[in-house]
Amino acid sequence: MIVEVIQRALHSSSKRVQSYLNEEYIITRPGASAGLWMSFLLPTAIILGAYSCHNVSELYRTAATLSLGLLGTSVVFIAKACSSKTHEYTLIIPSVFTYIRLYFYNKIGVWFSIAGGFASYSAGEAVILLLNAAPKSLTYGEASVLIQALILFLFTTAVNLVNTWHNIPVQCVNTATLILQVGILGVLLICAATCMFPDFRTPLPFYGLTLAVIFGFVVPFLHILLQASPILWILQLLLANMPRIWLVTYWAVCSGLAVLAVNVQIQGEQQASTVIRKYFHILAVAVFTPGLIRECCFLYLASGVVLALITALELLRVIHMPPLGEVLEAGFTVFADEKDAGPIALTPIYLLAACSLPLWLYPSICSEEIYVGQHLLPLMSGLLTIGIGDTAASIFGTWIGKTKWEGTRKTKEGTFASILCQMTVILMLIYFGHIPYSGVMLMRATFAVVVTSVLEAKTDQVDNLALPLGGRSSSSSSPQKMQAAGSTKM
Repeated sequence: MIVEVIQRALHSSSKRVQSYLNEEYIITRPGASAGLWMSFLLPTAIILGAYSCHNVSELYRTAATLSLGLLGTSVVFIAKACSSKTHEYTLIIPSVFTYIRLYFYNKIGVWFSIAGGFASYSAGEAVILLLNAAPKSLTYGEASVLIQALILFLFTTAVNLVNTWHNIPVQCVNTATLILQVGILGVLLICAATCMFPDFRTPLPFYGLTLAVIFGFVVPFLHILLQASPILWILQLLLANMPRIWLVTYWAVCSGLAVLAVNVQIQGEQQASTVIRKYFHILAVAVFTPGLIRECCFLYLASGVVLALITALELLRVIHMPPLGEVLEAGFTVFADEKDAGPIALTPIYLLAACSLPLWLYPSICSEEIYVGQHLLPLMSGLLTIGIGDTAASIFGTWIGKTKWEGTRKTKEGTFASILCQMTVILMLIYFGHIPYSGVMLMRATFAVVVTSVLEAKTDQVDNLALPLGGRSSSSSSPQKMQAAGSTKM
């Protein structure tokens, strides 16, 4: 009964928000609802992480406070869109709360507290700006997740840079976090400059800008912060032992197979089916699993580097920058599905984010002193939901699915296959000793698997975003509480 009431309330609110967006002449992704519940997932995951982890870092507590503000802003913005009786002044309540908590509880100083309050206040309008900038690419909920992630990344990066100025990071994961934050910030600067100044959309100015940002900002700035060469640090990490070198070689082979598969599809000039696209999910599982088991910190660094690389490649495609612009456009054409109706190809970024999200949210789990088997299952939540569950649901639903869920094209047979395959992988990890067994852990893992599998069947949002965040939120209170939460990248 309670679930039905909540569903009806969300459905009604979703319709009102969608009507509000239509009145503002905002074109969201066709064939999908507003997805209001998506706007609560990322802040909730971070807040629950802060309260379910021991020894939470101060930076993570700061991110949790800002997440509270973002969560409040989402609630108030939706209330305003649904009812004309909501007063304008209510929009400032979450931002004032964020400022007060940042200043008195987190004690990060008046200027950072003001910036956090402003970031919380501006989140709602930033979502509208993003929807206007990328018509047909996003729903309201998906745009909210991206804006929240961007705000959290920029804010925690600024705080971390100031802290690092006085304290040079020592642990692998903290150094990797700093390198990734500055590197991704450099990529965002290139994207912003290219969007704002059309002169940078020709080859010579563009590549000149890229070299200037890399060697004029990213590398020198990191050298100052680390008091050492970031390039040499990465090379030393890469060449530290032979297993790591073999792992990188293995990743290179997997990447080559992915490029070959895309090239074959382009040459065949045939639209990729859903099953073919899911093969890339299986490849992601093959890439991430050995890294999570053996080289957590190195995988964390590599996933951030790949995020920056994919973002840069998408920029090349959008502005048709030679020599890769046309090839990337051809690949997008044959692999695009109904969720890629807009000008921006977000699916590859979503897939990477789905697999990497637990690492990005809780990187300190990878610290050598505390990284033990009981943390593998939380770190694999994205791989289980997307790499295993979503893939199984799609493939088996296509092959043997007959009984459809009401109001969707998804089948109950596919959902059952998703649950069965995820639980099989979990039991195999327990059997081989990678995850310590406990009855409570297995019950909570089963609950999370069932919730995400049903969510995959019922949602019309991008499942690569919805499932890992939903799974992470539903399994945050693990039986063995995570020992630390780190300086989140987002």
